[in-house]
Amino acid sequence: MLLLLGLLCSIWAEPAQGLEEDGAFSFEGDLRQLTVSNNFVYIATEEKLYQLSHDLVLIHSLTQRGILKNPEEENSQEFYRVSMNGAWDKTFTVNVLLPFVNNDTLISCGATEQNCGFCEVLDLKNISKVLYKEPVQVGPLRSISGSVSFLVDVKDSLQTQTYILTAMENHRKTEEDSCTSDLGMINLHNTNYQQDGDIFTFSGPNIPPKITAEADVEFVDGFQINSTVYLFSNVASGNKPNKVCLVWLQAETSKSKTLKSLHGAPLRTSDGGEGSKLLASSVIPDGQQVLWSGVFSLDGGPTNTELLLFEISPDGNDQTYTDPDCFYKPKTSNKQSWMTENLHQGFTS
Repeated sequence: MLLLLGLLCSIWAEPAQGLEEDGAFSFEGDLRQLTVSNNFVYIATEEKLYQLSHDLVLIHSLTQRGILKNPEEENSQEFYRVSMNGAWDKTFTVNVLLPFVNNDTLISCGATEQNCGFCEVLDLKNISKVLYKEPVQVGPLRSISGSVSFLVDVKDSLQTQTYILTAMENHRKTEEDSCTSDLGMINLHNTNYQQDGDIFTFSGPNIPPKITAEADVEFVDGFQINSTVYLFSNVASGNKPNKVCLVWLQAETSKSKTLKSLHGAPLRTSDGGEGSKLLASSVIPDGQQVLWSGVFSLDGGPTNTELLLFEISPDGNDQTYTDPDCFYKPKTSNKQSWMTENLHQGFTS
């Protein structure tokens, strides 16, 4: 987290050194995604996808402008980039950008205008090499605010499988939402052909439960430590004040078992947590314990804030709790519900 913030500040503070004749370059379009691998930094803007070294020297760039072939055929659409001077009518907007280091690939997913999702697999060392592409929704189609995505390692009896976890802000469907999707609010997608189904498949031999919520949910952060996956979100339920919720999953032997392991708890601030909102999040490496810090707004605004530290290590308690103020499961629904319980109280730092 600190490394990414540092890089972001460097990028906006002054031009990074590039390969152009004058020794510098400017980013085209607003920054949308930034991620780091062992050797490179990857930045997606509205216009281009950039690959830089860790000292911010430009290595490769890839235009996100092109044309969409077979636009009327939902399962056969293909995005093709054009030359700098070529005619184009579509822009590939990236909402998920994940370096899959063990597979030497960069996963890039999002959508083009009037397109219900598109993904590419690029060469990790040379993003100009497109290895695979598919019209499929992975992550949100439009806004990246309120949604998170990262790679998750799930251990089975023989090997470790890597999946894409997407946790997407749920919003009220409007007339403009013409795309239909079977995705839930939290999903696990494939990353390679060795897994059951095709690349990006989110279901397996046993279709995983759909994790949904009746409340409005905005995800702030997520990560995996050892076998536990953590997600942090702001939850607004009806006319009740906002709550900050932590949910966690155990990376078990399959996608389905991992999603079924869902547990959760509301995080309480010094004033009880009613109406507080999580603004920023950071995990703190500490050996045996899992320490996490968050910046909370106590009144929903940016000025009255509080920094809290929580110990969120798994306690081995499999008991299920429900909290209607966090995530509510209607009696008539067969959807997977969120489960909540009070967690360790944070303290002001």
